[in-house]
Amino acid sequence: MALLVLAGCSAEKPSELTTPDAPPPVPTASTTPTPEPLSFTAPTECSTIVPQSRLAEFETEGLVLLGGPGGKYPDYLQDATPEEQAGGISCIWGFADSEVSSVTISVAPLSGATRPDIVESFAAQGLNEATTADGTAFTLQGDRTLDPAIINVLRGDSWISVIMTIGGTESYREAELISTEVYASVYK
Repeated sequence: MALLVLAGCSAEKPSELTTPDAPPPVPTASTTPTPEPLSFTAPTECSTIVPQSRLAEFETEGLVLLGGPGGKYPDYLQDATPEEQAGGISCIWGFADSEVSSVTISVAPLSGATRPDIVESFAAQGLNEATTADGTAFTLQGDRTLDPAIINVLRGDSWISVIMTIGGTESYREAELISTEVYASVYK
């Protein structure tokens, strides 16, 4: 009888045999590096708020930096913008011959303490709210006669806004593109 039991054991496949003292398999390290999280750096000069290609495009369009750090008139506006009040900067590009603003780009740090008041001001302005991949956008398409195109994007630690004085579909799309360029400039 003992012979039959031994014969039954020898018929098992080697791959099905287990040894209780064998160490568990060692997981292999991933060869794909984990990307470092991007870090927000508040700009201090308008010349770094957008890429050089955008600055060249502004120049081609006849726009000059009227207000903000490095601008023709550092105090272009009588009062500080909400972004400046939050500790950020606002950069205003406009036509040199008329000195009327065309594009305003602002960046400010954002915290849990400042966010509620900022969101409340957007609601009071009647801006549309939408969720983005990594934040919340408050926008207005505007029109070519009265309302500007406005993009405000709030992330955990930043507020990026772009205002095109002349609104409408085309200006709104341009504001979206500029806000993406600003994001790439302030998050590294």
